[in-house]
Amino acid sequence: MPTGRSVGLLCLLLVPAALPAQAPARRSSMRPAVGAEVGYSRTDLVGGDAQRVESRQGALTGLYLQTPLRGPLFLRSEILFALKGGRTQATVEGGGTAELDIGLAYLELPLLLRTGVTRGRFRPMVFAGPAPSLQIGCDLQVIVPNAPVRASCDETNVPPFRDFDVGMVAGGGLEVRWPASALALEARYTAGLRSVLDGVDVRNRAFGVVLALTF
Repeated sequence: MPTGRSVGLLCLLLVPAALPAQAPARRSSMRPAVGAEVGYSRTDLVGGDAQRVESRQGALTGLYLQTPLRGPLFLRSEILFALKGGRTQATVEGGGTAELDIGLAYLELPLLLRTGVTRGRFRPMVFAGPAPSLQIGCDLQVIVPNAPVRASCDETNVPPFRDFDVGMVAGGGLEVRWPASALALEARYTAGLRSVLDGVDVRNRAFGVVLALTF
């Protein structure tokens, strides 16, 4: 029959053997992770010289790398394809006005600091950071009944839109965790800090709703 001393010795031998099996589960949420995101946005142009500008539909899609820093802080670097711009009124030949749709396509590179709840299946979080971007496309569409006219900005006589923009991103959302992945619904606001045209104050602005899947 085992003595009290032999039982105690057996427990000491079993505890270290059990610890390695639990350690990976604790470390898994603190490893770098990649993800993909896709979403819908409403964009417009704001500023002192942005007169009679209305919002237009946009889009967000891209990839990100999320790196743990310390405690609940994460650094999230993103590569996004973002459609921005707005709608305004333009004078057409022969008199009268028509809606002018301004479509600006960007390769956006947000660098976000993210924090939130790190335990449990449902985890609220917030994030913010700068978002430099490169313009990779620009087109204009004059919306007239039965005869819309579309052209690239280079084919028109409008002032050239700047190739580089920078903005600030802020937002938050709710993440649902599984052992090896996570799905988050996020809302974000992007405010342009730089005019998209020389000599005037016209800046990008966007409100977006995004689904983000982390692997």
